[in-house]
Amino acid sequence: MKIAICDDYKQELLQISQFVDEYLSCRLTESQNEVRSFINSMELIAQLEIGKHFDIFLLDIIMPNINGIELADEIRKKDEVAKIIFLTTSSEFAVESYAVDAFYYLLKPINKDKLFAVLEKACHDSSGDPQPYIVIKTQSNLVKVFLHELINVEVVGRTLYFYQKGGETIRSFSTISQMEAILLKDKRFIKPHRSYIVNLDYIKKLSPEGITTTSNLFIPVSRNAFKEVKEAYINHCFQTEE
Repeated sequence: MKIAICDDYKQELLQISQFVDEYLSCRLTESQNEVRSFINSMELIAQLEIGKHFDIFLLDIIMPNINGIELADEIRKKDEVAKIIFLTTSSEFAVESYAVDAFYYLLKPINKDKLFAVLEKACHDSSGDPQPYIVIKTQSNLVKVFLHELINVEVVGRTLYFYQKGGETIRSFSTISQMEAILLKDKRFIKPHRSYIVNLDYIKKLSPEGITTTSNLFIPVSRNAFKEVKEAYINHCFQTEE
């Protein structure tokens, strides 16, 4: 869990950071937690510009130059799925917070128990989706792709194409090996060819020449991979029927 805190008042920034550290130490057992504190909006924006990702943002609203609402708007341009929690002394921005899909709005002074309750829900929602997903980094933002809706991944040059059940295709600048390390941990996915990863749920036809998906995409199968792909497909079909 990666959490960013931004508040221009140093004492409050320190207190909130301590509360978050206490919450994580009490409630979560994973060792891969990260909490970063930022004294102004520009510091946080600079991290987002270089590709830094956070699951949860705790943002003061009343800050100089770029206030919390404007900062949240910048976050949403790059990340549609992160949880944004506003911390403020005034309730006058509550309506504006909905425009950036805020997760919660807490009034200062921050009550530790209330903050813990909000963090508990935010952490649960961030890591407890009923369906597994991956987060794809596109040229302009982050997009959540549910694995049960992902038909296949194709690499062309240095671009990955993610074909989804609803017909949407997402482009990302990554490598097929990075996606292979993630997707092949799920038994639904196979790699029939060096340029493709396919979801077994969406195979309509399999032959030595290749795969036809339920969306009528044709995907070649390499000669060396056909036996393994065929066995995986047969096993998957029997498991599905059971």
